[in-house]
Amino acid sequence: MVEKSEGIFEIEIAEGPLSGRSLVVRPAHTTDGVPVYQCHLQDDTSICELRREPSGEWVQLWGDLPDDTVAEIGEAIASHTA
Repeated sequence: MVEKSEGIFEIEIAEGPLSGRSLVVRPAHTTDGVPVYQCHLQDDTSICELRREPSGEWVQLWGDLPDDTVAEIGEAIASHTA
Protein backbone atom coordinates (compact mmCIF):
# COMPACT_ATOMS: atom_id res chain seq x y z
CA MET A 1 0.00 0.00 0.00
CA VAL A 2 1.18 3.49 -0.80
CA GLU A 3 1.71 5.81 2.12
CA LYS A 4 -0.17 9.05 1.59
CA SER A 5 1.55 12.33 2.26
CA GLU A 6 1.20 15.92 1.17
CA GLY A 7 1.48 16.37 -2.58
CA ILE A 8 0.81 12.73 -3.50
CA PHE A 9 -2.42 12.07 -5.39
CA GLU A 10 -4.13 9.43 -7.53
CA ILE A 11 -5.44 9.63 -11.08
CA GLU A 12 -7.54 7.20 -13.14
CA ILE A 13 -6.45 6.18 -16.64
CA ALA A 14 -9.28 5.64 -19.13
CA GLU A 15 -7.47 4.44 -22.26
CA GLY A 16 -4.34 2.70 -23.50
CA PRO A 17 -2.21 0.04 -21.80
CA LEU A 18 -3.13 1.31 -18.32
CA SER A 19 -6.88 1.49 -18.99
CA GLY A 20 -8.95 1.22 -15.83
CA ARG A 21 -5.91 1.52 -13.54
CA SER A 22 -5.21 4.07 -10.86
CA LEU A 23 -1.81 5.69 -10.76
CA VAL A 24 -0.24 7.22 -7.69
CA VAL A 25 1.50 10.46 -8.67
CA ARG A 26 4.36 11.87 -6.62
CA PRO A 27 5.48 15.38 -7.54
CA ALA A 28 9.23 15.91 -7.24
CA HIS A 29 11.18 19.14 -7.11
CA THR A 30 13.95 19.79 -9.62
CA THR A 31 16.87 22.17 -9.61
CA ASP A 32 15.38 24.20 -12.46
CA GLY A 33 12.08 24.68 -10.62
CA VAL A 34 9.93 22.75 -13.10
CA PRO A 35 8.22 19.87 -11.27
CA VAL A 36 8.40 16.30 -12.50
CA TYR A 37 5.77 13.71 -11.69
CA GLN A 38 6.72 10.16 -10.76
CA CYS A 39 3.88 7.75 -11.57
CA HIS A 40 3.46 4.40 -9.82
CA LEU A 41 0.91 1.59 -9.75
CA GLN A 42 -0.87 0.86 -6.46
CA ASP A 43 1.76 -1.81 -5.66
CA ASP A 44 4.46 0.91 -5.92
CA THR A 45 5.77 -0.32 -9.31
CA SER A 46 7.30 2.68 -11.11
CA ILE A 47 5.64 3.32 -14.48
CA CYS A 48 7.02 6.62 -15.73
CA GLU A 49 8.22 10.10 -14.89
CA LEU A 50 6.63 13.03 -16.70
CA ARG A 51 7.37 16.72 -17.04
CA ARG A 52 5.39 19.52 -18.67
CA GLU A 53 7.51 21.55 -21.05
CA PRO A 54 7.06 25.35 -21.34
CA SER A 55 5.24 24.67 -24.63
CA GLY A 56 2.57 22.79 -22.64
CA GLU A 57 3.58 19.42 -24.08
CA TRP A 58 3.97 16.51 -21.64
CA VAL A 59 7.18 14.53 -22.09
CA GLN A 60 8.21 11.20 -20.63
CA LEU A 61 11.60 11.47 -18.91
CA TRP A 62 11.68 7.72 -18.34
CA GLY A 63 9.25 4.90 -18.97
CA ASP A 64 7.93 3.15 -22.04
CA LEU A 65 4.40 4.45 -22.58
CA PRO A 66 2.88 5.48 -25.91
CA ASP A 67 2.61 9.22 -26.58
CA ASP A 68 -1.21 9.22 -26.28
CA THR A 69 -0.99 7.61 -22.82
CA VAL A 70 1.64 10.16 -21.76
CA ALA A 71 -0.70 12.94 -22.92
CA GLU A 72 -3.66 11.41 -21.02
CA ILE A 73 -1.65 11.07 -17.81
CA GLY A 74 -0.31 14.60 -18.25
CA GLU A 75 -3.77 16.07 -18.68
CA ALA A 76 -5.02 14.21 -15.59
CA ILE A 77 -2.07 15.62 -13.63
CA ALA A 78 -2.77 19.12 -14.98
CA SER A 79 -6.45 18.85 -13.98
CA HIS A 80 -5.49 17.76 -10.48
CA THR A 81 -2.86 20.44 -9.95
CA ALA A 82 -4.82 23.34 -11.49
